[in-house]
Amino acid sequence: MPAGFTLELSYNQLLLLVMGLFMFIGAYRGLNQEFVTTVGLGVLLAVLLEPKLAEPIINYAAKLLRLILAFIQSKGSVDLKQLMSIYEKIKLPFDGKNPYALLIIVLVAFVLLSYSRRSSGKDLTALSRILGGLLGLLNGFLVVSLFKSYVIEYIKKRGGPAMVGIAAPPQFSVAVKDLPAGGGLAVSNWQFAAALLAILGAALLITTVTGAPLKKKKENKG
Repeated sequence: MPAGFTLELSYNQLLLLVMGLFMFIGAYRGLNQEFVTTVGLGVLLAVLLEPKLAEPIINYAAKLLRLILAFIQSKGSVDLKQLMSIYEKIKLPFDGKNPYALLIIVLVAFVLLSYSRRSSGKDLTALSRILGGLLGLLNGFLVVSLFKSYVIEYIKKRGGPAMVGIAAPPQFSVAVKDLPAGGGLAVSNWQFAAALLAILGAALLITTVTGAPLKKKKENKG
């Protein structure tokens, strides 16, 4: 039986690669679209820092999903006893106390939906592209850091290795080395994010004072 193949990835190199990709996309999309993405990621960051903020909503979502699954498994039955019997047997990988499995799905879905919006980018000025690139750099940092933190927190709450059912086959596996310890974001990483936000804030301040446009003026024909 073959021993298998393990692909080793450096967390720091992966982080830089994703940040570079997001910076390129941000420069193409411009400041306005990147800012909307940053706001959404900021909400997910708030949930990471204060999980209790989302606990009532996630508990409600878990109950609603269990009820929908019970209705589907009962083949559309309206018998309350049958529905409740199936409902009680359904177990989800997330709840209000350990919402991180759901948050991983929400994070991935949000990023895919956010960056699936098409933009020609033809009416953007150089300033908008520069600021969009800087904000994209920050968004890439947040996406990787949030995903890592959600996975670590989920495993910690479960008390051991989790998500075995979706792991890669034993013939091939992926290992991430140099992964920062702990579920939170490292202080040095936050210093980088704070410095990037300071640069972005200074650029926006200069833009406001000078009145530099973010979009090109449309020429009137005729």
